[in-house]
This record gives sequence, structure tokens and C-alpha cells, in this order.
Amino acid sequence: MKNYLLLFGSALILTACGTSTDVEVSEEASSAAMATSESVPESIPAVSEEIVIAPVEEPAPQPDVSREFRNALGSAEDYLNYSSFSKQGLYDQLLYEGFPEDAAQYAIDNVATDWNQNALQTAVDYLDYSSFSYPGLYDQLVYEGYAAEQAQYALDNVTTDWNQNALQTAIDYLEYSSFSDQGLYDQLIYEGYTAEQAQYAMNNLPQ
Repeated sequence: MKNYLLLFGSALILTACGTSTDVEVSEEASSAAMATSESVPESIPAVSEEIVIAPVEEPAPQPDVSREFRNALGSAEDYLNYSSFSKQGLYDQLLYEGFPEDAAQYAIDNVATDWNQNALQTAVDYLDYSSFSYPGLYDQLVYEGYAAEQAQYALDNVTTDWNQNALQTAIDYLEYSSFSDQGLYDQLIYEGYTAEQAQYAMNNLPQ
């Protein structure tokens, strides 16, 4: 009986020791897990870069241009290199040179020029060898084929003295014909000079 109790007591002691050991191991494992969890850095969000590939633009196909069209364009460029033309004037010149209408139109549509500047240069050229009133020069530019806007651009930007133009026109008239003062004054008004410009001319005629 004593031996049985002794064995039973030993078993209880071993069981108690085993339980204590399990608790200690469990606590150590928990502490290690917490330490591991604290030592792991927070995850860094991945940076996604979106790569945009620009579409490659293919060059526009060049239309086939006939020799006649190329020559018409070349002639238009040659004319504009030494003189000023309106669109209509240059078109008519190309037709006069024998180019067909479609080739002449191709040249007008594709030649590189400033039609406003052409009108201005034409106005300057006219004033270099003759005298004009303001409306007289405008009408001459329109007659040359310039559009109304182009002729107006030329008149707005040309540098000239309209009084002196009136005086020179009066002198030119008197060089080949005789006028009374009133007749000459009226002729200047007919040419488009203002009353003030015509009177300036009459007051400054050589005696």
C-alpha cells in the first residue's frame, strides 16, 4: 500500500513538472513570435510606373506631280523672284506662257509668297515712276488683280506724300497740255485727290 501511494505521488510530481515546462515553453514561443513580428518592417507599397508609348506618325505620302505642274510652279517662283504679282496677274502670266489652266492653278495654290506684301511692293513700284492719288492707286491695284483687302493693306502701309503726288500730277498735266487753273483743279479732283490736296498743288505750281 505504501509502495502504491509512493508511485502515485511520483506520478503527480512528474505531471506537475511537465505542465510547468509546457507553460514556460509556450511563453517563450509567444515572446519569440512577438519579437519576430516587431522586427519585420512594414511592407513598402510597390511603385507602378505606367509607360506610355507615343504612336509613330508615318509621313504623309507625297502626291505624284506631273512635270507640267512642277514647271508651272517653278515659273511662278521665278517670276516672283524679280517682280511682284497678284494671284490673278500671276495666273494670267502662266497661261500666257502656255501652261494649262490646271497647272497654272496648281502653281498659284502652292507657291510660297505673301500676297499682301506683293500688293505693297506693286504700290511702291507705281509710285517710283508716277504719281497717284489714294483712290487712284487703290483702283490701279485692283485692276492688277489684287483683292480688295490686299489693295487696302498696300494703301495703309505705303509711305508717300499725297500732297506732293497731287503737285506732281498737276505738273505732268501741264507738260503736255494747257489748263486753266479751274480746269486743272477739277482734273485733280477727277483723279481722286482731295480738295485740300488739289489746292496744295495749285498753290505750289512753279510760275
